[in-house]
Amino acid sequence: MNYNVHLIALLLILPLVSAANLQVEQVEKNGIILTEYNNNATFKLQITNNEERSDEFQIYSLVSVTIYPKELFIIEEGSTITLDITAIPSREILKDRRGIYAFEYQIKGKNTGYFKDNLAIKILEAKDAVDVAVDNIELNANSANLRIKNKEKIKINDLKLVIKSRFFEFAQTLSLDSEEEKNFSVPILLDSQVEAGEYVVESLYELNGKKSSETATLSYLEEGSISVTEDTVGFIIKKTTITKKNEGNIPTAARITARKNILTRLFTVYSDRPATSERIGIFVDYSWEKELGVGESYTVTVTTNYTLPFVMILLVIAVALLTRFLVTSKVVVKKRVVFVRTKGGEFALKVTLRIKSNKNVSHITLTDRIPGHAKLYNKFGIPPHRIEESTRKIEWDITHLNAGEERVFTYVIYSKINIVGSFELPSASASFEHDGKKEHVFSNKTYFASETTEN
Repeated sequence: MNYNVHLIALLLILPLVSAANLQVEQVEKNGIILTEYNNNATFKLQITNNEERSDEFQIYSLVSVTIYPKELFIIEEGSTITLDITAIPSREILKDRRGIYAFEYQIKGKNTGYFKDNLAIKILEAKDAVDVAVDNIELNANSANLRIKNKEKIKINDLKLVIKSRFFEFAQTLSLDSEEEKNFSVPILLDSQVEAGEYVVESLYELNGKKSSETATLSYLEEGSISVTEDTVGFIIKKTTITKKNEGNIPTAARITARKNILTRLFTVYSDRPATSERIGIFVDYSWEKELGVGESYTVTVTTNYTLPFVMILLVIAVALLTRFLVTSKVVVKKRVVFVRTKGGEFALKVTLRIKSNKNVSHITLTDRIPGHAKLYNKFGIPPHRIEESTRKIEWDITHLNAGEERVFTYVIYSKINIVGSFELPSASASFEHDGKKEHVFSNKTYFASETTEN
């Protein structure tokens, strides 16, 4: 408690004091923290007091790192001391941070001011500190070479390691000195034929009761020490990249193959012209060949663009859904407009409304609206039952429609104003009753494109 009060008072007077004339050199460090061990980072600092008087100093950090010792230490005028310190990150830092974490520390003199500098710690899990690698496996090899290396300058004891792949399984508890590497020859056990290519290697780590894992890859070589990698990306535009590399020490011929069916080949392009193509049933096999020198690689990219067939499928689905809607909808209203020539030269349109019932319905009201710039011609095929001037709404009443029955209504609208361009007419609608329930449907939207008309 007294220390906290002292630290708060120290922070309040920091802006009022000058920097201390100190020279600090980091001469030794063990700044690696393994989260499984909960070990602390340690540093050895060589501090020289270049002030003209002796003073008492204290070292601390204002971030989420606690520094020990907390006690004051004396450095005589012009003298140098060596100070061993311990840095302990907070639980939040240990939980959330990985890799290098740099933080600021300060050395505060009681009378001479303060000194600022930075230290860095490295926070790792066992999987970050230990590297597991598998050498390329030759065709028909009996064993795999496994390399396990401690990449950091920290000793790791009693590490339980399980390594699994398609070719072998390795389990052992081992200790690794600082930056030590160990090699193991692991028998290959295959119960079936395996194609050349890249395969996943899973490494499971357990240290001090805490577990972690990571994955890597190994290459299973073709005959002649040829490694194979294949990567596919995309969905609508699918791009597959196949690379073969000569991992041996003599020139070797590499052969790449790809298979497409008779439809997908129409939408496929290749980065290099195939050396051969062979039709086998509904499939077409393509192949490329190249002589590879030591360390050389050969890549072929196969790109299939499914945009056109995808759009066609969407159109088929849309048509099917529309057809289903039209078939299953109890009542369907269709609206159509055509241009009408008049003796006076007015702009006029004939509007046709078709209402068809797929079920037995009753109490039908067919409604349409007249555009604001148009007038209704007073001659009709079947006159509307109601015309509302204020809302520009016209309605027809139909007592009953049997399943499959259709009625057609027409009317003409005109305008003395020349209309140019494209405009949309309101949708018509119909309300009706079916099995005692009131329902409502709308017609399709209608458009009309007009050119300039003569007066």
